[in-house]
Amino acid sequence: MGSIYVSFIIKTEPVFNDNTEVLDKTFQSVYKPVIKFLYSHSDFPLSFAFSGSQIQYFKKRKNELIAILHELTDRKQVEILGGGYNEPLLPLLNSVDRNGQIDLLTCEIRQTFGKRPRGMTLFHDCWDSSLVNNIHTCGLEYVLLNSSLVPDNKRTFLPIFMSDLGKSVDIFLYYNELLPKNNMLAEEFIWNIEKSVLKIEKKETRLQLDADRIVTLSLTPKQAAILMESKWFESLEKYLKENPDSRIKLTTPNLYRQHSLKSKVPSYIPVGISDEVSAILQTVKSSESRARFPSTIYDFINTFKPSRKLYSRMMYLSMLVNQYKNDKMRKKSAREKLWQSQNGMSILCTAKNPFDNSLYRQQAYKNLTEAEKILRGDGKFEESVTCFDYDSDGLDEYVCRMEQYFAYISLCGGSVNELDVIKNACNYCDNLMRVPEYDDFEDLYDRGLFIDHLFTPEQLKKYASGESAGDGVFSRIQYSELKYSQLHHELQLCARAVWKPTGQTVYLKKKFVINSTGMYVQYILKNESNKPLNACFAVEANLTDISYLQKNNTGFSLEIVDNGEVRSIDTSKGFKHLNSSGKLNNIHLVRISDQANGTSFVFEPNEKCGFCFNPMIMKRPGIDFEECAPASRTYESTLYWNVSIEPGMETEKSINFTIIPVKKIKK
Repeated sequence: MGSIYVSFIIKTEPVFNDNTEVLDKTFQSVYKPVIKFLYSHSDFPLSFAFSGSQIQYFKKRKNELIAILHELTDRKQVEILGGGYNEPLLPLLNSVDRNGQIDLLTCEIRQTFGKRPRGMTLFHDCWDSSLVNNIHTCGLEYVLLNSSLVPDNKRTFLPIFMSDLGKSVDIFLYYNELLPKNNMLAEEFIWNIEKSVLKIEKKETRLQLDADRIVTLSLTPKQAAILMESKWFESLEKYLKENPDSRIKLTTPNLYRQHSLKSKVPSYIPVGISDEVSAILQTVKSSESRARFPSTIYDFINTFKPSRKLYSRMMYLSMLVNQYKNDKMRKKSAREKLWQSQNGMSILCTAKNPFDNSLYRQQAYKNLTEAEKILRGDGKFEESVTCFDYDSDGLDEYVCRMEQYFAYISLCGGSVNELDVIKNACNYCDNLMRVPEYDDFEDLYDRGLFIDHLFTPEQLKKYASGESAGDGVFSRIQYSELKYSQLHHELQLCARAVWKPTGQTVYLKKKFVINSTGMYVQYILKNESNKPLNACFAVEANLTDISYLQKNNTGFSLEIVDNGEVRSIDTSKGFKHLNSSGKLNNIHLVRISDQANGTSFVFEPNEKCGFCFNPMIMKRPGIDFEECAPASRTYESTLYWNVSIEPGMETEKSINFTIIPVKKIKK
């Protein structure tokens, strides 16, 4: 029987936006004691996976760590693994961005540690077979993946050889089930590995030439810190020295490939993602969907709409950057911002709120909008309204690139689902939908701007108090295009519905006129039934508080002109409190200001209307799926009119929406 090689790898610490506080803590608890141990135990090999932000942090603040790691790699005791510079979800990116992210980290590792990486890791094991071509093109020779991504009969403790479209790559599997548990003795750990390998060898039927097996074990920084604190690595090395006849030997993946690789297992791995992300998906999928295996990143972004919307914006900016040809330096700067936004933590939710992490998404939106701002800065930008399937849902969207903002209008609900203000580089439509498990109520439509409802007085009363809109009719209808003028920046949509309370057929025509600082939205509501229509027509706008989870948060301010009187509204309280005086029924103007970020939004109806307002805090579970914590805050503000329409007649309402820069307040 051949030897059994064991390779320990310490994975990168997920960090977004160069969080030095997290990096400092990880250095003190993990990397400092590990490097100290390796330097004094020259026979113990180990591999590290670093992100680009980690390496930059080490170079700026921990030069002594760089020097020691350089020495350890020179004596082949330590192997530094490559990957994506900003820990992106590589399968989601265009090929040029995949190669750029991999090459950037490869170059950084070679310049910092003196040797280029031969292998790489993937953020949360996000895998797609198309990556074989990118890995091969970038000069890397192998990749590490979780064993859960392959069938049981391929988990033979041998490297997997995979080919795709004429390119090939080796795949080393790591086995989480064989990781040392708490207080596990080194002898028991080795016995578990030998037993697992022996079980595979007994089932082996094909020709073998005493193949040397390799058991790769991937440790999180937290797991490595626990093992270092308990001096487990010392006890393992001591046991191996006292038992020189043991089959177990320590190595790194590259040393194994150079000196001990005798056999590979041909296999094809189509798609997959880590067990942690799969577990998140299992909590929200139906029992029928849970039978599918394995889970993929595509399942994730199609399940969680905030991630899907961010991904659509990311792909759109990737197209703009890669097609830009006017200024090479400007293109390079924009691409750097684009790659920063591609950090996987902004799409996969791996922080305190695994379902929806608003801070990471907003930081990604900021980087994307700054990338677009850089491209616009060449003086050749032209405003446009284009029509194409922006979010890959099978329906066309109307994408508005205007001087002060980027937005798109969806046929689903006929609403504005994204509003990126160029001035402060934030998406004010990054709203979450309420779910009954955490927020008591359920929203059956995407929250955005200019969402239309038709209510009875009783339904409006419940809605104004913060309850679900229920059957708001037009909020859950797919609109149709009546007219689209790219030249005049004009769009007309229409929808026909049966209003359930009375069974009457109602027709709504909705017209958008898009300008540099906002939109003019006109509604024509027609009663197509044979009896009078008496209802409340409401237009809802939702603005997310982009600073809600940040320190020194000041929130939004709200001012209204009610029957000629200017009133300042307490945004921490909802409609029940605001309307206790019997006002808010003759509104001329509504102004919502995010003074912390220097932006104000003005809604001006063409005639007096009612107004209701509700701040909504969405809660989501923590990483243990037990304790819920605030994850996001949305300000829901709605203008409404009481309408009475005779059969065959129609009424017209309109709102002028304007984005105005305001003076920032000091935080």
